[in-house]
Amino acid sequence: MKTVLADDRGRIILGTKFLHRYGKKFAVVGTPKEIVLVPIAKDPLAELTKLGKESGIDKYSLTELKKMAREEAQKEAFSRIKDVR
Repeated sequence: MKTVLADDRGRIILGTKFLHRYGKKFAVVGTPKEIVLVPIAKDPLAELTKLGKESGIDKYSLTELKKMAREEAQKEAFSRIKDVR
């Protein structure tokens, strides 16, 4: 783990090792306990295509994916309702 400090303008320096490994563009996500830097791919569409092929999701049609997402969202919503009761 590397510790860095922010300067007076809020900038931090990650170093070239991190920039070569993760790139220069990051999404900054703030949570109640931490700040997370999420690397943004140079070509996000190509990265998503690659991830889709690796996961096997590319064998489903868009209609099938929407149906699967809707069913999963319903399961999650109903499980949360049960937890509240």
